[in-house]
Amino acid sequence: MGDEMNSDDKFWLCLWGMGLVALITLIVCITINAHGKRDKWEKAVSNGADPMVVACALDGVNGHAEAAICAILAQARTK
Repeated sequence: MGDEMNSDDKFWLCLWGMGLVALITLIVCITINAHGKRDKWEKAVSNGADPMVVACALDGVNGHAEAAICAILAQARTK
């Protein structure tokens, strides 16, 4: 009697399993993306590019401080 799962238990087990698979997939995708950006950054910097300019180019602008830094770097390069 205690070894059998009812349909409600199976439903919740399946739901938690799908949530876990989705979480693991998200973590793997973020990790692969981060490694790809890091490899591009290392290659550009090793070829003589300014590390901050490369970071702005790869990551874009995510916040106010980053926007200011990227804008200052862009203005300095146009002069």
